[in-house]
Amino acid sequence: MADAFDPQHAPRLEDPARLEALPRATVVALLQLDGAETVVDYGAGTGVYTIAVAEAVPGGHVIAVEALPRLAEMLRGKITPELAERLEIVETAVNSVPAADGVADRVLMVDVLHHLYDQPGALAEVVRLLRPGGLFVVVDWGDRERPVGPPLDHVLGLAAVRDIIREMGLEEIEAHELGTELPYHLAVVATKP
Repeated sequence: MADAFDPQHAPRLEDPARLEALPRATVVALLQLDGAETVVDYGAGTGVYTIAVAEAVPGGHVIAVEALPRLAEMLRGKITPELAERLEIVETAVNSVPAADGVADRVLMVDVLHHLYDQPGALAEVVRLLRPGGLFVVVDWGDRERPVGPPLDHVLGLAAVRDIIREMGLEEIEAHELGTELPYHLAVVATKP
């Protein structure tokens, strides 16, 4: 069983050192956006990446999915009137998002998969939400020694992430081991056939 995120650690999500090691611009670039997509940020947390994605899709829509009320409330505090028109928050602890099948052009998970890897319901919901040809972008902590982040026994390596993506029925189109795109994170982009 994966460990759930402890909301007491919420300030760590916005630590300047974390944001320097995992820049918003890099996460947004992995999504390969043109500005009109519907993006689901699954496990949006405090919204530090959600807001950047919403700013990158002025003609699109962002659905921020979050299970922890404290984190969802922190995200609500960041939404400007302009972003409110295209950003909605869905709070769910049961991995059910009230949206149509195939609604998402992109689904993003930042530092979430290592909490969900053994929850088939969450991963099935990601597949349900993603349209055929849409992209699933996973950014998560790498499985090598690093000065920040969770302990190694709490994270997945690139091989495990690839296995999960295959089990979801998705096809990998690019992968980055930690230390290539990002110093402490791996990144995988997959598509739904």
